[in-house]
Amino acid sequence: MAAALQNISSHLNCGICRDRYTQPKILDCVHSFCQKCLEQYYTSRYGGQPKIPCPVCRRETVLPETRIQGLKTNFHLMGIVEEVSLQEKVACSENTKVICEICDEGNEAMHRCLDCAQNICPNCRKTHLRFAATSNHTVATLEDIRQGKVTVKKTPEEDESKCHKHKGEVKRFYCETCEELICRDCTVVDHREPKHHYIDSGEASCKYKQSLKETLPNVTTGIKILQKALATSSQAKQKFTQNVTKTVKAVKDKADKMRAEITTQETKMIEEIKQLQQDRSRTYDKHQETVTMMLQSKQHSFSTAQDVINTASDSDLLSLYPIISKDLKSLKSQNTPQIDPKLSYLSFVPGQKIGDINLGKLEVEAVKWEMCREIGKMGSGRGEFKLARDITATQPGEIAVADSLNRRVVICSNEGQHKGTIPLKLHPRAVAAIHNPEQRLLVLEEGSKYVKVFNMKDNTLVKQFPTVPKHQVDKTEMNLQSLAVKNSTCTIVVGDIKRMVWTEHKPTDGEILRTIPVQTPPWYLAVDDDTDRVVISGGDTKKVDIADSKGKTNATIRPNINGKPVKCLGVCCDSSGIYLAVQQGVFGTGHIHHYDLDGRFLDCLAQGLCDLCGITFTSNGQLAVADNISIKMYNKV
Repeated sequence: MAAALQNISSHLNCGICRDRYTQPKILDCVHSFCQKCLEQYYTSRYGGQPKIPCPVCRRETVLPETRIQGLKTNFHLMGIVEEVSLQEKVACSENTKVICEICDEGNEAMHRCLDCAQNICPNCRKTHLRFAATSNHTVATLEDIRQGKVTVKKTPEEDESKCHKHKGEVKRFYCETCEELICRDCTVVDHREPKHHYIDSGEASCKYKQSLKETLPNVTTGIKILQKALATSSQAKQKFTQNVTKTVKAVKDKADKMRAEITTQETKMIEEIKQLQQDRSRTYDKHQETVTMMLQSKQHSFSTAQDVINTASDSDLLSLYPIISKDLKSLKSQNTPQIDPKLSYLSFVPGQKIGDINLGKLEVEAVKWEMCREIGKMGSGRGEFKLARDITATQPGEIAVADSLNRRVVICSNEGQHKGTIPLKLHPRAVAAIHNPEQRLLVLEEGSKYVKVFNMKDNTLVKQFPTVPKHQVDKTEMNLQSLAVKNSTCTIVVGDIKRMVWTEHKPTDGEILRTIPVQTPPWYLAVDDDTDRVVISGGDTKKVDIADSKGKTNATIRPNINGKPVKCLGVCCDSSGIYLAVQQGVFGTGHIHHYDLDGRFLDCLAQGLCDLCGITFTSNGQLAVADNISIKMYNKV
C-alpha cells in the first residue's frame, strides 16, 4: 500500500512548485498547476497579457476577464489529491495508535467521519450518528480507508455539484449552449429555452463520455505517428553518426600517405566534418525535441481523457469536457514534423593531385544537374530566338527572355509554352523580376539611359526611371548592362560599366537610394539575399567579384577551362552557392561552373553550350540558361 501511494503521489505534484497540488487550475492543454503558482508565474512574466503559455508545453491559453482566478478549477484532480493525502495519513498511522479527535478520553480512533474530516472512537461514532445534524454523515473505518475502499467527499466549498448562484440547489442539468452545469433555478433564469438547450446531467455525462471515447482513437493514431517519427529521426541520426565515423576514417587513411605535406589540410577537413556533425546534430536534436514535446503532449492529453472517462464523476466530467474535447480536437489537426532524409548523407571524395597537395573534398549532399529540356530554335516566330541575352523567373512556372535581335521580351512557361510578348524599340540587354504583390518586370535596352518597368499581369509599360538625377541624364555618359533585385527588400540593382558603379533604387518609383563604385565592370549581377552580398560578373575581364553591400571586394573568382582564363557571363546564386556561365570565346565552348558563396570552385555542371549569356533559377528550382538561340533547362538529380 505504501509503495502504491508513493507511485501515485509523484504524479500529484505541481510542475511549478513541485509540491502537492493546492487549488489546481487547468489550462487548455489540460496541464494543471496550483492557483498561486500560476498567478506568480503570470504576474512575473506575462502580467496584463490576455494569454499565458503553459510552463510545460508552451501552448497558449486565452485567459478570462478575471485572469488566473477565472480559470476552471480541476475538482477531479483536487479530489484525487485529497483522497491520496488521507490514505497516506491513515497508512502512516497503521503501526501507531490514532487518538479520537472528538472526546478527551484518549480512546483509540477506529473510524473517520468523511464529512467532518475527523478521526473518532467507537463511542463517539454512535453518538455522532444519533444527532440529527450529523446523522447523514458518512463514517468509514480506518482499515477501509487504508485499503482504498473509500472515496473522499469534497468539502462544501469545493463541491462542483452545488450551484453557487442558487443556495441549496444541486446542478442536475447541463446547458449544451453554455457548456456548463446548471441547477433547476438556472433553467428558468439565465438558461431559458429556446435560446439555451439543456439536458439531464446524467444523460449529458453519457453523451459526452461517448464523444470523448470516439475522439481517443485519433489521438492514439497521432501518438503512434509521433513515436514512429521519433524512431525514424533517431535511426537517421545514428546512420549519420556512422557515416561521420566512416568519413573521418577515410580522411585519415588518405592523410596517412601524405602526412608531411597535408597535416594542415587534414585538420581543417576533419574540423569541417565535426562542425557539420554539430550543425546537423542540432537539426536532429531540434526535430527530436519538437516531436518529443508533441508526443508528451498527446500522451498527457490521452491519459487525462482516459482518467476522466474512467474515474471522474458526472459533474467533474462535464466540467472538464469542454477543455479536454477542445484539446483533443486541436491535437488531431497537428502535423508531424518531418526530418529531411538528405541530412544523413556525407561522403569523402579523395583528391588525385600529388603536387600542390589536394587531400580531397567533402561531399555533403549528393546533387548533380542534368539538362531536362531545350526550349526554342533560331528564328523570329513563336518559340524562336535570335540572341537570347538574359533570362529571369517571373510568375510561378514562367520565365522572361530578353530576345535581343528580335527586339522583344518573350514570356513562356518553364515547359516552353508561349505566354506573351513585349515588343521593344531597342535591343533588350537585361531583364529581372520583382516578386511582390505588384509583380513588375524590369527591362534594360541597349543604349538606353532608363530602366523600363512592365506589369507582369498584362505586359504593359508602367513607368521608366533613370540611374542618375533627371537633370543629369543628358549630361552623363553611361552604359547600363545588368539588372538584379534584392528579394528581401525588392530593391532594384542596376549595373553601369561606363561609370563603373551599381545603383540601387526603390521598387515603387525607381528613386535612387545609393550609388556604389565597383572594381569590376558589372556586365551581369546577382544578389545573395542571405548575406546581402552582390556578385559582379566582369565579362572580358575574366573575373567575378563578390562584394559586400558597400562595394568592397571580399573575394574574386578567376574561372578557367583546362587552366586557361575564360570570359565571365551570366550569374545567379542561392544558399547552395554561385552559378556562373563562362566561355572560352569560341562557339560551343560554354560551361556552367558552381562555386560556394566564398568563391571556391565546387563543380562544373554543364559543358559544350553554344553561346552562353544570362542564367537564373526558376520558381521550381530548375536552372534556366539563355544559350543564344535556345533556352536550356537543368534539373537536380
